[in-house]
Amino acid sequence: MIFTEWVIKVNRARKDPIWEDIRNDLKPILGDGVELVFPETWSKTHLSWYREIEQSSFRPSLTYSEEEIMERLSEEDVLMMFITVDGNPEGLLLGYTLGGVSVETYYLDTIAVKQKGRGIGRIILTVLIKWAKKMGYRRMQLDTEYENEKGIPLSSFYEHLGFKIVDIDDEIGNITMQLTL
Repeated sequence: MIFTEWVIKVNRARKDPIWEDIRNDLKPILGDGVELVFPETWSKTHLSWYREIEQSSFRPSLTYSEEEIMERLSEEDVLMMFITVDGNPEGLLLGYTLGGVSVETYYLDTIAVKQKGRGIGRIILTVLIKWAKKMGYRRMQLDTEYENEKGIPLSSFYEHLGFKIVDIDDEIGNITMQLTL
């Protein structure tokens, strides 16, 4: 695929002051250079950041092609956020309104951080849950695995934040989880 700059349909969340909570909560962990980046256009830099975080967080079979990323960025009310430290990508969040199911459901497509076990993902997700409640969503949904290839228990991470398993597909190893907001 030939790369072209892509304009993201920025949702109403982008300028919400709630996102400062993530920045403030991450400063003690990552330092004063923490910034949140909400791209308005999708550039080669953003693709590079996405790939860098994705490669440190997921095995190759779980990574997205450029076309799959573009498809997700065109979803209704997309929220694409990068967490950077001194201009270097540290984490990302990608989610959108779950079409075809209910406009009341926010789908968390991707949350990933480079540094594991420091509470960064929990901080990001906790603020995202507050934001989703504020925006009037009734549920948050995501897909994950019981554990990743390194044995990290992914489903229990989400269960500790109140998510419940609503579907299991043993054939592909997928777990759908939902949180009532």
